[in-house]
Amino acid sequence: MILNQNCEPELAKDKTLPRDSLLVAYMNDNSLCYDIVRSSSQVEVFDYYYDKSYMIQSINWTEGLVNPKSYGFVPKDPKRKRR
Repeated sequence: MILNQNCEPELAKDKTLPRDSLLVAYMNDNSLCYDIVRSSSQVEVFDYYYDKSYMIQSINWTEGLVNPKSYGFVPKDPKRKRR
């Protein structure tokens, strides 16, 4: 899952990212690009970019601290009455 595509590498310092997110640096048309992605393994990330014929420069962890299970969780509406 791509969280941020073609972004600045400083976004990887965001503490609200999940702990399992990765910063991928790759070459696309002779320019260096960055993506922030989530995956169950780094091998899947490598395979995805390799299959797209991108030259991967690096794959590093972001500084995210949020539990991956609760990332993107939206609580239920508290106004709803229970019976």
